[in-house]
Amino acid sequence: MKKFGIFTFSTILAMFYFLNLVNAAEPIIITSFSVNPSTIAPGNEGYIQLILKNTGNAPANRIKISRVFFDREIIPYGQWLIDLGALGVGDSSIALFKFVVSANASAGLYTINFNIDYCQDSSCRTITPNVIVNVQSPSNLELLSINPSSLKPGEKTNLTFTIMNKGNSISNVVFSWNSVKSEIFPLGSGNRIVIPAIDENSYYNIKTEVLVSSNALPGISPLIISIQYQDKSGTNQTISLTAGIEISGETDFDVSVQESSVTLTTLAIANIGTTTAYSTIVRIPQQENFRVIGASSSVIGNLNAGDYTVASFQIIPVGNLTRRKLNVEISYTDSTGIRRIVQKEVELSFLNATLGATIGRRTTQTQFQINTSSQYIIIGVVCIVCIIVVLKISKWKRK
Repeated sequence: MKKFGIFTFSTILAMFYFLNLVNAAEPIIITSFSVNPSTIAPGNEGYIQLILKNTGNAPANRIKISRVFFDREIIPYGQWLIDLGALGVGDSSIALFKFVVSANASAGLYTINFNIDYCQDSSCRTITPNVIVNVQSPSNLELLSINPSSLKPGEKTNLTFTIMNKGNSISNVVFSWNSVKSEIFPLGSGNRIVIPAIDENSYYNIKTEVLVSSNALPGISPLIISIQYQDKSGTNQTISLTAGIEISGETDFDVSVQESSVTLTTLAIANIGTTTAYSTIVRIPQQENFRVIGASSSVIGNLNAGDYTVASFQIIPVGNLTRRKLNVEISYTDSTGIRRIVQKEVELSFLNATLGATIGRRTTQTQFQINTSSQYIIIGVVCIVCIIVVLKISKWKRK
């Protein structure tokens, strides 16, 4: 009897254990979401992928999305309240949903809340997962200008990059640039500039001192520009672009007076730049204080950097000024084939010429005075001789 009682008790315990196992078996539905694109601009479309998986130990039946709550700026497109059928133990299913972000939406995070029902026989449950939609207006960073847009070989200059933010405000901006041909070098501040923030619809000037290599070849020199920043949601963004800056083929000249007289002026023209001047012509343009006799221009041909040559002109001053500025025009073709004109001024002095003319006039006057005095003396001598002759003749007649 004891054995039978023990067996009966054990059987009852086993039955209770089995019944508990049966009653404990239930479906468990978990969800995961992905939003594409991860950041959506106002007025654009987006997609949500919903993945459901039954991680329980019993099948789930009558799975359906019964309700969906949208933040105001999220507009659903198509059917969202759908039946998803059943999921066996370990099974999963996928559902796609389309939406549109309002064109007037402000940047920020928006929520879509789902009510998902599922059942095990007559027992049903509801889960309420959420999905976050990140709405950000594109920053629309643009490089408006690089000023100056043209640099000369061997030149130091202050370069200004102007960038414009046409979108939402951004922060932690890192602006960097690099010369592809290693022709333009930063001085002082380097080629990496940190900007705390740039407000929406505003521009920012980035100033840096640069040096152009004296060996830089005329033409377009590319710059690689990178702009890193954080948008309003805290997401790191990077913009990369290429900009061109001109390496000019221009040069410069120094003009000085080598020799000057009333009739001839010789000018020394030196190429003090870093590039060759081709087909160079020196010209004396029409001007108020001078008159050119003969040719007013002189072709001096090609003039290498550091070389000089001379050009002579017959320049006559107009008026009584002894010192005045002479305008000189130098035209040449630069290394890029562009015809250019440079204006220079030199000071001419006509003091010696004026004094020479004055001395000449005085000498002439003196000679005239000497000649006039001699004539008077001769006339006087002749008169005296005539008087003596007349007196002697008169005396001879009386005898």
